[in-house]
Amino acid sequence: MVSDKTVEEIIEKDGNPLISITMPTHRVGEEIKQDPIRLKNLLTDVSDTLTDRGMKQPEIDEILKPAKELLEQPIFWSHQDSGLVVYLAKGYFNYFQLPFSVQEKAYVNTHFLITPILPMVSLDGRFNVLAISRKDARLLRCTRNEATDITPDSATTNIDDYQEVVQEKQLQFHSGANRDKTMFFGHGNREDNHRGIIEAYFRELEKDITTELKKENNPLVLVGLEDNLGYYKSINSYKRTVDDAVNANPDDMKEHDLKETGWEKIQNFFLKDMYNSLDQFTEQTSAKVSNNLSEVIESTVMGKSKNIFISMNEDRWGHYDEDNHEVHLTDEPSNEDVDLLNWLAVKGIETGSNVYILPRDEMPMKSTVAAEFRF
Repeated sequence: MVSDKTVEEIIEKDGNPLISITMPTHRVGEEIKQDPIRLKNLLTDVSDTLTDRGMKQPEIDEILKPAKELLEQPIFWSHQDSGLVVYLAKGYFNYFQLPFSVQEKAYVNTHFLITPILPMVSLDGRFNVLAISRKDARLLRCTRNEATDITPDSATTNIDDYQEVVQEKQLQFHSGANRDKTMFFGHGNREDNHRGIIEAYFRELEKDITTELKKENNPLVLVGLEDNLGYYKSINSYKRTVDDAVNANPDDMKEHDLKETGWEKIQNFFLKDMYNSLDQFTEQTSAKVSNNLSEVIESTVMGKSKNIFISMNEDRWGHYDEDNHEVHLTDEPSNEDVDLLNWLAVKGIETGSNVYILPRDEMPMKSTVAAEFRF
C-alpha cells in the first residue's frame, strides 16, 4: 500500500545513484511473458548509464541484483497489476504494483521518481465497494476505471445458504456434535427469530469481509437497502468505511454500476479538497492560478503554491538554477537535467503543497501542469 508516509520516505532517501524503473505490466494474456523481458532491457539501460558515469561493473551488479532476481520468479510475474515501479540504490530495494499503467522508463539520478506512485494517494488509488445484500453480497476492489470481485471464498453471501448451514448445525447439535459452539434459532416469536437470523448472517459476513479488507486497508463504500445497511453498520468493525453509504438495491446493479456509485462517494469525501481547488480555476483571478511550468516551479520554491496539479504519464526535462531562480527547459536531457515534473512534485511536498496527479483531459486548463497559489 502507498501512503503519504511511503512517499515521504522515498523522497528522503539519500544516495547516488538512485534508480527508478517504471513499466506497464499485464494481468492476463500472452503479454505477461514480455513483462520480465521488458524489465531486463530496462536494467540493461541502467547498467549502461552507470558504466558511462564511471561506475565499476561489480558495484553495478550489486545494486541491480534484487531486481534481476525478479526475472527468475514466474509467480511474481503471474500476479501483476497494470503497472510496476522498482526503486534501487546501494543497500536498498523496493517495488510497488500499481492499478494503472505507467510509462516505460529508467531514471538514474540523486532522487527517486515519485510521480508514478502519487496517484495511489491522490486520485487513482484503490477503493472497495461492498454490496450489502441478503441474496448476493459482493466485495469489489475498484479503481476509477476498473472493478474486480474479491469476495472471499469463505464468505456466505446469500442468507438462504446461511440458513442451510444453520439448520445443518442444528442437526449436529441435536445429535450431540459441537454442543458448546453451535448457535441456532427456532425459539421466541417469529419476528425476533427472523431478525436474529439476519443479524447472525451479516455478522458472519462482516468477519470474512473485514479480514479481506485489512489485507490492503483501502477505503470502503457501503451500498445497500436501508434495513440491510442498518444491520451491517451496527456490527461493522472496519475503520476506513466511508460514513455516507449508498441507499440502493445492489442486486439490481452490475459491477460497473457499483464502481461508479462508489467513486462518487470517494470523490466527495476523500478528494473533496482537490475538487474544491479545481473549481478555483474557473473562479479565481489569473494572479491566483497558473499553468506556466516555470512560474509554478519558481512559486513552489518560494512556498507560494497551495495545490499543484501534474498531468499523468508525462515528463518535462531541464533543471532549476537556484542561484538565479531560473528554470531551464530542454528537449534533449543531459546528465545535469532532471524530470522537472517529478522535481516539482518533490519540492511541492517539501514546501507543504498538495500535489495531485490527473489524466491530461482532467487537468485544469487541459495543461501539463497547473497550480493554485496561496497569495
